[in-house]
Amino acid sequence: MRANGSFKIESWDPNGREVDVDTGAPLVGAFIVRTFDGPDITGRSQVLFTGAFNEETGSGTYVAIDAFEGEILGRRGTLNFWHTSSVRRGAFIGEDAALRIVPDSGTGALAGARGSGVIHGDDEGERIELDLEFDDGDDIVDGEAAAGRLEP
Repeated sequence: MRANGSFKIESWDPNGREVDVDTGAPLVGAFIVRTFDGPDITGRSQVLFTGAFNEETGSGTYVAIDAFEGEILGRRGTLNFWHTSSVRRGAFIGEDAALRIVPDSGTGALAGARGSGVIHGDDEGERIELDLEFDDGDDIVDGEAAAGRLEP
């Protein structure tokens, strides 16, 4: 299923920390709140954002993760998704753009959501495109056992 939406950034709060490594693209961090206003996605998200940007050349990259609450294609709930994108000399690098729903992060009618997409902006504003599928939940494993496999 494909879902499309537009969004606006309601607030952008720098995280208050400065990196003391001097590079050509200084790191920044922020906490962002944004609202989604349709057509297929409505709600809001809180975002942890990190980016590296060279203001002189107009080049940089960001990575971010959203905690979304709202409705997607008529399904109400919450979920997380991460996304990244880059620009080089002011030009969007399409192959660098990615968005993925965090596995098993959905709640309510968004439980079992999985998929990918992209966030992009242009003269018409900022938009999100998601390709979604939903699991039936039959393959749930023991979370503590799975987490133990990740420890060194």
